[in-house]
Amino acid sequence: MQRKLAFEHTPGLALPLRFLLVAPWFGALAGLLLVWQGAEAMSTRWAPATLAATHLITLGYLGMAMAGSLLQMVPVVAGVELHWARRLAPAIWGALGGGTLLLAFGFLCGLPWCLRAAGVLLAGAFVLLVAVLARALAQRSAPAALPVVAGMRQAVLALGCAVAIGVTLVGVLVGAVRLQPTVWTNVHAAWALVGWVGVLVVSVVFQVVPMFQSTQLFPRPLAFALPPLCLGGLALWSAGYLLGQPWQWLGAGLVGVCLALFAVYTLLLLQRRKRAADVSTWYWWLSLGSLLACVLVFLCPLGGDQALVIGVLFIGGFAMSAVNGMLYKIVPFLLWYHGQHAGCNVPGVRQLMPDSEPRVQLAWHAASVLLLLGAAFAPGWLAQLAGAVLAVACMRLGFDLALAAFSLRKLAGAQHPES
Repeated sequence: MQRKLAFEHTPGLALPLRFLLVAPWFGALAGLLLVWQGAEAMSTRWAPATLAATHLITLGYLGMAMAGSLLQMVPVVAGVELHWARRLAPAIWGALGGGTLLLAFGFLCGLPWCLRAAGVLLAGAFVLLVAVLARALAQRSAPAALPVVAGMRQAVLALGCAVAIGVTLVGVLVGAVRLQPTVWTNVHAAWALVGWVGVLVVSVVFQVVPMFQSTQLFPRPLAFALPPLCLGGLALWSAGYLLGQPWQWLGAGLVGVCLALFAVYTLLLLQRRKRAADVSTWYWWLSLGSLLACVLVFLCPLGGDQALVIGVLFIGGFAMSAVNGMLYKIVPFLLWYHGQHAGCNVPGVRQLMPDSEPRVQLAWHAASVLLLLGAAFAPGWLAQLAGAVLAVACMRLGFDLALAAFSLRKLAGAQHPES
């Protein structure tokens, strides 16, 4: 895999930034919702508040962050043009944000019209996003980038499956479709979390960890094999689960082995690098450690609500930690790069985002993961405390990214007042 990127295909700064800057505030809303609802939100995964908070994070926080990252990375990594993106990005952003808020409100208040509107908006947002990404990913990419691009293609395919099931489940909630909601919700969650989030993070790591962490490159066979094996295991589990067959555990085991192998190998690469660990490395340690813990809990339940524990470890520990660390790297780099090309005398990336900022956010975020784990076993005041800490962590990330963007805008205005 190459470290050289096709920066000549970089989209305009506003394209990814509108997604990346707004993402943390959905996480803050989820935290405030936990503060408001308290123990009820952590008593069961089926509670309205739990469903609302989960989708604020998965669709709002992770969805926005991953959409913005893909719209930035696909043309640069694959070396292809991203057609339609500039025209469609505002519609995708608005529909994704509005649909997420309506869905959370619909879960909380039990309003069918809210759920219908959310289903329409979210389906439209993801159809447009998949169309933009699929057209770009279908083009011939640089040979050295093929493992990353192949993984992205498979993640986008999983996203399409998760969205189709999710829209169908909205139909179940409003009485338009008859299915077993519990069974299909589990399948939807698996394709959204493992297929979309998991496979995409794995594929992106093949590029960003060697680039930002100065590690050795991932072996090409491993990079090619892990995403399709993970999706194959997920498909096998889904079929067996829906048919009630015991061989579903073969698929689940394959997914667990793939994710554990990815986590262990990435940790070894980080351990063997010559450069000393910094705060961005700590994010990866937390993320990959949480992923390993998630696999272990799946194989050896610890008691309590296993689904809640796995959800906290996968969403909060693995996915959010990885995205937090990447945002602290990607956003300052984009600001520096576009500032340089706009003719501004821009300070370095470390000046735009000093290490002290992510270090503080990491402490708040790690504390929120630990508290959420505690609340999964003993709901009560811990749920409210965990929500408050999660809200502070996400707001801190949001303010850090926004202040970095504002400082560049202020600098550009001072150096080029006529523009």
